Amino acid sequence: MNTPQTINGLMRHLRNDCNIQINGSYQKQQLISYGYYHGYKGYRFIKNRHNQIPYTDFGEIVAVIEYDNKLKAALYSDLMFIETAIKNIVCNESVNGLKLGTFEHVYKERMRDNTTNTKLQSKRLRLRNSVYSKLSTRYRDEEGNDNQMIRHFYNRGEDAPLWVVFEILYLSDLASFFECLNETTREHIMKQLNMFDVSIDTNRSLLSSMLYTIKSLRNSVAHNNIIFDTRFKDRKISPILKKWIEKETGIQNITLYSLIDYIIIVCCLLKRVDFSSTRAGQLVHTYQKQNQFLQSSVAPTIYAQIIQQNVTQKTTALETYLNT
Repeated sequence: MNTPQTINGLMRHLRNDCNIQINGSYQKQQLISYGYYHGYKGYRFIKNRHNQIPYTDFGEIVAVIEYDNKLKAALYSDLMFIETAIKNIVCNESVNGLKLGTFEHVYKERMRDNTTNTKLQSKRLRLRNSVYSKLSTRYRDEEGNDNQMIRHFYNRGEDAPLWVVFEILYLSDLASFFECLNETTREHIMKQLNMFDVSIDTNRSLLSSMLYTIKSLRNSVAHNNIIFDTRFKDRKISPILKKWIEKETGIQNITLYSLIDYIIIVCCLLKRVDFSSTRAGQLVHTYQKQNQFLQSSVAPTIYAQIIQQNVTQKTTALETYLNT
């Protein structure tokens, strides 16, 4: 087993083997704080380790780490706001007009169309299993706790209302829940969000596509994983989502290859759920500001490798869209 490296040894390794200048107590403390493995090892490449970033000074690595951290900080509150708002909208519309507001009742009343669609039926059964598994786990975990949200209902012989179920659903669960609703309910939700376009979204699946797409970004932000190069990307953009975003914003070539494409999707959602209409504009402003700071802090070759040529054009077009 190899002997663990000291901080001084890691600094020598960066200088001698990686050709990166790092000296003095200040940069030594930065290396300790950011971490060699989470810091340098994580940020030394774009997307994969074969696409190395040509750093020459440790200060450039710090600039990229801080760039990534500032973007995560800006996105965190917006993504949490979107998740909460969409949950509330879907929950309210799912129980609207029903006699009972429980998951089981919604499942029976609003997830029963297209019964010959075996793929859809399998999704609905998986959703049902997942919901009850989460309820069971939460019920067990609440033993001895003061906050007994699930036990409050089940210990009285009642089913938990849907809003309680939504409190324990992940973003991917929310996307699956929406997918499993009948077509009429999905359409009502899409119209409430002013996102329904039958010429593009004939299956009423746009919202679930959006939620599945931003799920990986949301999880990376929440768990402090690296986001600047979209290495979190876990799916290709769906044709429906691509067509809708490009038609909605007038911004072409949405591929999810660059972080700006995710920011565009986030802004489209914010425009529909933000009652103050300022969050999206603030996010774009922060993104522009951090891009400018990065540009002044790293070599032009590094900046060009991180920020694609069409980012400025897309950002300007996004501002125009948000102001209309």
